[in-house]
Amino acid sequence: MLFRSPTVAQMKQWKEKLQFSGAQMAQILGLKTARRWRDYADENKPQGIPPANLFMGAALVTLSQDEIDRVLDTMREVGATIDLAADGETHS
Repeated sequence: MLFRSPTVAQMKQWKEKLQFSGAQMAQILGLKTARRWRDYADENKPQGIPPANLFMGAALVTLSQDEIDRVLDTMREVGATIDLAADGETHS
């Protein structure tokens, strides 16, 4: 797989296009806090968003709710616990 992360400027443009707050960007990208989004949006220390996080965000703003629910159901079938509306993140 070849993946090059969008630039900080491109991520900021996407945020503006979506008209999302930092907290909303963090939520769709699966980040723990809005502060984490600000880290990715910091031009002084560009680090690039991981492909899985970008995929999640793109899916959440592109797919229908039924399609998202199907993906989440598959994740649960595999054994994951997931609640997109919950605060915090657990990796166990």
